[in-house]
Amino acid sequence: MKRFHTNAHRQAGFAYIAAIVLLVVVAGMAAGLLRLTGTQQSTVNQALLGAKAGLAARAGIEWGFVSCLSTSGTTDLGQFKTDTGFNVSVNCQFTNYQEGERASGQTSISQTKRIVQITAIACNGSTARCPDAGSVASADYVERARTATVCMVVEPGGTFSSCET
Repeated sequence: MKRFHTNAHRQAGFAYIAAIVLLVVVAGMAAGLLRLTGTQQSTVNQALLGAKAGLAARAGIEWGFVSCLSTSGTTDLGQFKTDTGFNVSVNCQFTNYQEGERASGQTSISQTKRIVQITAIACNGSTARCPDAGSVASADYVERARTATVCMVVEPGGTFSSCET
């Protein structure tokens, strides 16, 4: 009878070891799943911030279509920070061309066209100017840039019309 009791005691010890190993494996899997979930949430957050920054940059381009026809330079749109959470910097550059000018310099048939290049950069940095070099190292910094080019005809009197007429 003693022999039977010894075998039962050995089997009970093995069950404890198996239970501990099983708990360690399950805990490791749970920790891995938690880490994967955290990474996935961070990825989704970055994608959402990127989409918002892209839309803020697009709004900067639309602002530029209205405001950049006669001025050049960079403008920081502070009101966008309040509305969107993103700083937007819009850079406007333009060049005038004489279309139809003859080699002799006669301009009686020429038409002045203005090519306007608008670049809008949106970022969620701490300064009003984008890009923000000081905030690039932060984990949630997002920056998007959009560029658009528009052709305008300079009419007599300084008014503008589209080149596509």
